[in-house]
Amino acid sequence: MKKRTIVVLFLIIGLLLSGCTIFQNRQEKNPLSQDQKNTTEDEKKDKEKEITNTQPEESRKVTLYYKDSGGYIVPVVRTMPKVESIAKSALLALVDNAENRKDLKALGLQPVLPANTQIELAIKEDGLIRVNFSKEILNVESKVEEQNMVKAIVYSLTEFENIDKVQLLVDNKIRETLTYGTEIREPITRGNINSMNNIIEGEQAKLTLYMYNHPTDQYTYFVPITKNIPASAKNVETAIQELIETKGEIADLQLDIPEGTKLYGVDVESGIAYVHFSEHLLQITDKGKLSNLTKAIGLTLKEFGGIDGVNLVIDGENNNINSETVAVPTFANTY
Repeated sequence: MKKRTIVVLFLIIGLLLSGCTIFQNRQEKNPLSQDQKNTTEDEKKDKEKEITNTQPEESRKVTLYYKDSGGYIVPVVRTMPKVESIAKSALLALVDNAENRKDLKALGLQPVLPANTQIELAIKEDGLIRVNFSKEILNVESKVEEQNMVKAIVYSLTEFENIDKVQLLVDNKIRETLTYGTEIREPITRGNINSMNNIIEGEQAKLTLYMYNHPTDQYTYFVPITKNIPASAKNVETAIQELIETKGEIADLQLDIPEGTKLYGVDVESGIAYVHFSEHLLQITDKGKLSNLTKAIGLTLKEFGGIDGVNLVIDGENNNINSETVAVPTFANTY
């Protein structure tokens, strides 16, 4: 019995030692040692922390309208924190103060509402919003500035889905006009932004053309221009031709297209607009200028719907050059 007991004990000890060796060998073969496991867990925690930190706070995109030095109203899509009254926050971003001026400095744009303007909102039915401004709203320097201020207010507010028209009040009172005669007694809806006010005979249609500017050399912003044309002539080819011709009529905005450039036609295939130009376009050697021109054309053609991209084609005796297809941007300006 004692011998059997001793043998059993030796067998048990042998198995235990063997097990320790096997475990040690497996641990050595395991690609993730304990130190590596700890390192991996730390990396995982760091990664989770990094993801958490890079998640944006609860926010939404809002289109606001500012003014430039040439007297044009410029739409800019900005990301703003979600608050209870996002419409009021949008208007406060248009007030002339140090913070707003700093935000707009790189763009070369300016706030439209006079300094110290106070704002209260009240939404009524049928898409109407009543906006009460303090008397500071009367402190503008010219009629053009006043008209642009009103348009910027109306356009910024009507970007919201539930707002179609805006009633402006001053010190809780309905006024006939503002300082320079801009009528505000009745609710105001969207009109013709940056209108050229050109007069034509017969039935007319509106075209929205896009040009651009970059006064600070840090940012290029695109400006919508409204132009009247004969209703029967409204099509994609006319839009580009009008854009080229309008270049010479507006001194404060740019369109990098060489003098003498001819438009041969516009073909739309599978959502891509192939715009055919003469060889003059070969004079554009700067990629930035070509990119700006392409975007302006894309934004102009976007008004017709069904166009997702633009491809500039240079037609000539010895050339038939296609540029890269550029997607039409969702927004004219994002900052």
